[in-house]
This record gives sequence, structure tokens and C-alpha cells, in this order.
Amino acid sequence: MKIVFISRYQGKVERGVENYVKELGQRLGGKHQIEILTSAWQLIGRRPDIIYPLNGYWQAFGCRLCSWLTGTKLVLGGHAGIGRDDRWNLYMFPDLFIAFSQKGYEWAKKVNPFIKIVKIPHGVDLEKFNPNVKQADVNLERPIFITVSHLVSYKRVGEVVKAVAKLERGSLLILGEGPLEKKIDALGNRLLNGLSSRAKRGDLTRLPRRPVPRNDGESKRYLRLVTPHNQVAKYLRAADVFTLASESYEAFGLVYLEAIACNLPVVATDDSLRREMIGSSGVFVKNPEDNEEYARCLETAAKIDWRDKPVKQAKKFDWKKIAVRYLEEFEGII
Repeated sequence: MKIVFISRYQGKVERGVENYVKELGQRLGGKHQIEILTSAWQLIGRRPDIIYPLNGYWQAFGCRLCSWLTGTKLVLGGHAGIGRDDRWNLYMFPDLFIAFSQKGYEWAKKVNPFIKIVKIPHGVDLEKFNPNVKQADVNLERPIFITVSHLVSYKRVGEVVKAVAKLERGSLLILGEGPLEKKIDALGNRLLNGLSSRAKRGDLTRLPRRPVPRNDGESKRYLRLVTPHNQVAKYLRAADVFTLASESYEAFGLVYLEAIACNLPVVATDDSLRREMIGSSGVFVKNPEDNEEYARCLETAAKIDWRDKPVKQAKKFDWKKIAVRYLEEFEGII
């Protein structure tokens, strides 16, 4: 098969969609011809068997026209999450629509019951993300809570900062950048690095087992770094709890899988998607904007001895298994 992915920002940024395309393309490329383009216009002169545009709207519309003219099969996925963008994709009548969660699958079937829709979750590379990765040297107060995210409003990273600031002990490490980075940094430095006294909460006496370097001088509780995706695992391994409380309309969230693959417990929004991914390897916060509730969940996650529950959950999403599903579905529409 000749399969063309169209990902507008491929090679420019390393977010969930771009990493998804890279991982899937590598796994299908052993037996099939894979191309990753950045524009639908680049299809001119090409005759692939399958086109899979990732960015929706006019890109999806252009690929739909191209597929009609050339007989190429069109695949679209629910990368935007439940809402207007994915509704548009469903109305493009693709030959195959991929939903990433049970909730997304059920919603898509209601929006357009006349097309082929399958549920295939995202995968995680267990060779890159695992408990044996050497941890980074992070000079923060323990326990270390880590967030990996593009800094935009629906990720609610500001609520993470506020919740960690409610704890008597602990620090926050953020890996990411984005439009809100200055605002997040100002909040983190004011509430965490600028604290002269701790907020009064329970004592986190039962700390995780891994040793993490401490500051010799004044305690440091907030740090944001920008790091390439191939360095994320070592920072996850240096932390004690992963947390991200995105809005419930988020399509998936690869980073949750990467965190549990490194055997980190997760504190996340309490919704069906997060429960489907995380299972029993985390704590769920019903209202992330309630900083007290969120802080209690972080505190609970830091105290529990999770053993190997997170990494066992991650093995359900091994990219090797997920890629087989894609191959079966792609072959089924040719």
C-alpha cells in the first residue's frame, strides 16, 4: 500500500498529532510505502492508495475532493475531540473514520451512522517509555509533580500550579511551551518559588521510593523546561506523579500513556476518556478548578505505593499491538 499522511506542522513542532503520525508511519513503513506531507497541494502528481489528513477542515475537504477524483481512499480521525471540527470530518464521508475512545466512537456513530467507524486508541512506544529509562537530574523539592503539555487554555495548566501551591511540600515541573507560557511562569514563580511560608495541608510523609536530588539552599518548587520529545521519558522518570487536567473534550492525550508507561501514577480529570486510558493507575479529580480538591488528589497520589499498576495499564496500549489494528483496517478499505 501507498499511504500518505498530511500533517501541517510535521517537523516544526512535537505535539500529540505530530508524534502520532511519526510513530504510526514508522510502524507501517516496514512493509508499505509511507509519505508524510505538510499540505494537500503536495498530493498533485501522487496516486496513493490511502490519504490520511490530520488537521481537518479545508485540509480534509481538499483531500475529499482529491479522493473522489483519483479513487484514493480517505481516512479521517477524531483528533480534535467531540465537537464541531470532528463533526465536519464525519460529514466528509470518509471511507474510514477512526475514533480514539469509546465515548468518541459512540458520538461519531450518532453524527454519521452511514460510514465505517472504528475505535482504535493511540499507542505508546514501550521501548522509549518504560521504568528502566535513566532519570534526569532535576533539582526540585520532592515529591515532584510533572505536567507535559502545550500551554493553551483548555489544558488548564494554571490550575495545576494553583493546586501544587496548596500542598505543604512538593514541586511542579512543566515540560512545554505555548501562548500562555509567560502567564504560567509568572503564576508558578509567584505561588511556588515566591512562597515564604507553606500553605497548610496534610503532611506528605510517605514519599516515593526513587531518590531525586534536593536543593542545597533555598527550596525551589517550580521549573518549566522546553525539551524535545525524545528527552521526555527521562524527566517523567525523575518525577513522582504525573498530572494534567485538560477539559473533557480533549480527543485523547498521548502523554498520559507515556507517563504510565514510565510507571508514574496520574492525577487527571474525572471523565470516561481518562478512566479508559488510566484505569486503576491514578486518581481522578472531579473539578480541577477546585484547587483544594485537586490538591487533595495530588496528595493522595503521592502517598500511595502504586507498585507496577501504571506500567501494566500502559501495556494495553503498546504501539506494536495498535499498529496491527491500523494495518487491518487500512487493508480492509482497499
